[in-house]
Amino acid sequence: MPSDDRLWRERLASLADQAAPPSLATDRLRARIRRRRGLLAASTGAASIMVVSLVTVAAAGIVGGGDPIGTGATPGPSTSAGPTATTEKEPGVYVCGDRYDHPGSTSGGILTAEVSSVAKVNSHSGPAVTVTFVATRAVQVISSPPTLLQVLYLKDGVIVGGGPMVNNPGDTRAQSIDAIGYGFVLAPGKPHQQQLGPRELLCPSLTWSEIWAEPDRYEVAVVLGPLEDRGEDLVINAPLPPAAASLVVKAALPG
Repeated sequence: MPSDDRLWRERLASLADQAAPPSLATDRLRARIRRRRGLLAASTGAASIMVVSLVTVAAAGIVGGGDPIGTGATPGPSTSAGPTATTEKEPGVYVCGDRYDHPGSTSGGILTAEVSSVAKVNSHSGPAVTVTFVATRAVQVISSPPTLLQVLYLKDGVIVGGGPMVNNPGDTRAQSIDAIGYGFVLAPGKPHQQQLGPRELLCPSLTWSEIWAEPDRYEVAVVLGPLEDRGEDLVINAPLPPAAASLVVKAALPG
């Protein structure tokens, strides 16, 4: 009787003869490979998009000055050397100690003006100033009242007083006056005189006694304009430095 080992060998041989040739499930394997490759490609593409997005955001932060990738960082101050800020006076400011270089011009086309009188009142006040106006045609002049026409006292071309728009040294605040509110009629051969009265303001460390002690070192400048010709009306606007467009008439103080 055959042994158990022999019986097992015979059975295994019989099973081997009956078995089909070995094969691989290639279709299923290829499907798995394609699926894995698809997932790998998708993940690689997502990673690539993320990298491009991060580069784009970073570039936008660099070019546009924004906060790259939402870090919350606040851009620091620029270290580039820019122009140094300077303090400038407001328009329409006459300041004690500033140079006033307007040479003076008696004619403004249709209108001519001159300081016809600078009269000393006393040794402790400013002079009484009179301005005479002449026109080449009949016209209604519209201006500030006489007491508000701008007067400057000058010493060697430097402002030492006047008014109504004269500031103390270092005061750059703009002042304003009633530019329109007075009028008079002019016609050829019919001049008009305006009594401006005195302007008492003097710059610090200066007195009228000192001025009248050597009046030849000082002059009076009446600043008018710019002028605006409206046909029948001629407007004398408030003067604002620089005075290139203004009509400026000057006279020396009487000795």
